[in-house]
Amino acid sequence: MNRHLTAEEIEQYADGEVEAAEHLHECASCASAALSVMQMKRALRAMPRFTPPAALRARVLARPPRRSYTARWLAAAAILALVVAGGALWRTRDAMAGQLVDLHTTILASANPVDVLSTDRHTVKPWFEGKLPFAVDVPDLAPPFHLIGGRVIYWRGQQGAYLLIGKGAHRVSLFVFPNDAVPRAIESHAGMTIVVWRARGLAYVAVADVPAEDLQPLRQAFARD
Repeated sequence: MNRHLTAEEIEQYADGEVEAAEHLHECASCASAALSVMQMKRALRAMPRFTPPAALRARVLARPPRRSYTARWLAAAAILALVVAGGALWRTRDAMAGQLVDLHTTILASANPVDVLSTDRHTVKPWFEGKLPFAVDVPDLAPPFHLIGGRVIYWRGQQGAYLLIGKGAHRVSLFVFPNDAVPRAIESHAGMTIVVWRARGLAYVAVADVPAEDLQPLRQAFARD
């Protein structure tokens, strides 16, 4: 015996989309199913058409459109992507902070923390010329800050300037990089204060074991045009 028609084929026959008369003459089961579908369709067509009241129609049209399942899924996916990206950004900034603190500690612990040892900015500033792809501005520092010296460093594949600055018994590491090498904000790390600012197309990062407010005069000195 031939196979039975599928439910989809029976629907198509009832709608006049396919020809299956010969099969239905031979298969009582399919003929019964087709008859039931056709009777149901005739009954539905015979039902009176419902026309909603004008007030109901107005209320429905006044409602804001509901987002589809796809729209809700896309919104949830976008939020998840933002959370993941935010977490990745936080981890990147935390890693940067740790690296800068480690660099600060390593330089201070070395026997020769600077390559040019001088408290005179007119000696330290020209020393960087030709060693970096950008000019390093070294302003006059007012007490309690004083210049100790500088060197060229490498961090995350970037060449930068390092200025060692004294503040009483404390030592401040001031890193200077191209503007796009450092994110807008880096959190303090491992008990060390980290302050970031930008001036003249460069990013400045100060690392020290002093409160952040104590570094504001240093920031103002380097940020001054």
